[in-house]
Amino acid sequence: MITREKILDSIKYVVDNSNYVVINRNNIDNAISLLKESKKEQWLNSDYLGLENFSQEQVLFYLILCESLNFCYWDSDIKWKIEYKDGWYSGSFGLFYSISKAIKNGHNLLNIEYLENITIEELDEIFKGTTSIPLLKERFEIIKQLVSEYKQIPNITTQLMSANSDIELLNNIVNHFSNFRDISLYKGRDVYFFKRAILLVGDLILNISSINKSVKNDDDMTGCADYKIPQVLRHLGILEYSDDLATLIDERQEIQHDSEMEVEIRANMLYAIELIKEKLHQNGIDMNSVQIDNALWLLSKNKEFKDKPHHLTKTIYY
Repeated sequence: MITREKILDSIKYVVDNSNYVVINRNNIDNAISLLKESKKEQWLNSDYLGLENFSQEQVLFYLILCESLNFCYWDSDIKWKIEYKDGWYSGSFGLFYSISKAIKNGHNLLNIEYLENITIEELDEIFKGTTSIPLLKERFEIIKQLVSEYKQIPNITTQLMSANSDIELLNNIVNHFSNFRDISLYKGRDVYFFKRAILLVGDLILNISSINKSVKNDDDMTGCADYKIPQVLRHLGILEYSDDLATLIDERQEIQHDSEMEVEIRANMLYAIELIKEKLHQNGIDMNSVQIDNALWLLSKNKEFKDKPHHLTKTIYY
């Protein structure tokens, strides 16, 4: 069984043995001053998704589908963006809104049989924006895998709806759906990230009323190890990189998934969030890891935090 302690222990091992990344604890206050004024809001505005008339079961599957496909939006010189309502959107927002838009246009993406028979050409058309969505083949394969696994668990909706804690939700997700098993190997030891699964846990608690009511503990999640939050923490002087790693990132060279450099970026980012949380508590501010993660991710949208690029890793996990 996955526990918060198991995740944090695996992350701490990386932090203690890192060669390329270090946390500058003297600069933790740089984040505290920003987060003191931040709102405890979720990254995704669900009111904008157009799901008002959907059942809780449909919203649940929508969120599972979206988070299964919510990864890696960089590929070529042409940035992938889609048009939705009053503007153009990229990244996670673009993906969620693409699926909402497709459903409104008659694509029954919340139906297992429809997804079972969807072609890669149809999927390409659904996500078509300024260019084809990056890693289209990988997203297509994940949909087929998700459908196959979903059909094998007839009571999965009940299991998720009746979960008593966020950690129970997480275990249900990673045990049943293989695309969420975000586990890296570092110097012979497993490191548990589960980025998209943790993001999905938060989505379910905040957007499914029955899950929100049944969950008695929602403080056991870590942050979500991605591209953007390390970029913010580097800007704030909390994450510091070796010269070799800094050069690779600044020259926008790809860093391989599961390499020591990549695992160290992700693990140190998560541990830095825990240090920030501890310092916030000392200042009388009650924010859990997910709320801190959301606040930092939203900050990453501001131009000032983009003075240096984020690292580039092609992966289905974030």
